[in-house]
Amino acid sequence: MSKAPSKPNAKPGAKPGVKVKGDREPAVLSIFGYTDFRMYLRDFYEFRKSSQRGYSYRAFSKAAGFTAPNTLHLVITGERNIGANAIDQFAQGLNLKGTMAAYFAALVQMNQAKSDVEKEACFKVLQQLTPQAKRRDLHGDELTYLSHWLYPVLREMVALPDFREDPYWISRRLVGAASVTDVTQAVRFLIEAGFLVREGDRLVTRENMVFSSDEMRSLAIRNYHRQMLDLAKHAIEALDVSEREYGAVTVMLPEAAVPALKERIKQFRRDLHAWAVHAVTETSPESVIQVNVQMYPVTRKVSG
Repeated sequence: MSKAPSKPNAKPGAKPGVKVKGDREPAVLSIFGYTDFRMYLRDFYEFRKSSQRGYSYRAFSKAAGFTAPNTLHLVITGERNIGANAIDQFAQGLNLKGTMAAYFAALVQMNQAKSDVEKEACFKVLQQLTPQAKRRDLHGDELTYLSHWLYPVLREMVALPDFREDPYWISRRLVGAASVTDVTQAVRFLIEAGFLVREGDRLVTRENMVFSSDEMRSLAIRNYHRQMLDLAKHAIEALDVSEREYGAVTVMLPEAAVPALKERIKQFRRDLHAWAVHAVTETSPESVIQVNVQMYPVTRKVSG
């Protein structure tokens, strides 16, 4: 996260918190790297409180041209969103100009967007506006990683004993359609983004992914599930029934039992993962297997 700039030095004889002729404009808190506009507003307010004596929510409203003295507070706490017509006023109150003002506008639009398509489009704008030195703060690589099934599959494949860093060999081993060019670009991305690192003459996985906000994590995970569902549809036609297992069950349940059902599914995944980890300690792995589990209601309550 960006560090707050130091407080500008006051001119000799100037009273604290009082702007006199010739004073510099209030210091600006860099917005680059933020993926949550409410978090930025909270940090901005704390920064200005610590660097400008007497600063308040009322002072922000005055600078931004709002009549209500608590507008900033209501937005920070999530009680109010920022309307399209108010974005420029907020930028004015935050003293953001040029690229930073454009970044703030795209950030607000991304956080308040209703669809993932719109969120991703706004995120791409944030990446384009962010200076190269600050792009790592956005953790865009993590979002990209979970946006295509090929990346997590390749990341697992490198652990296979017979793995070859040969795009042609990799492409032949994949069930999903991936060309040699796709594989080459994917391996390059995984290395450049740090998901794979070299140890001697082999590639190995690097653990732990860090997301810049809960919203970015949720967007990435939803993309991941879409990709894996598409891959599952492809596997129905591409694989013989002896190589795959598809099953489904439709049941009736009281709504109060749904949390218990979700916990049973989560426990099944934990048990399955523990079993798989144990299995590869006894016999060398030969394949990468994808197991998807979905649960969702197919009816809903209606009034009347």
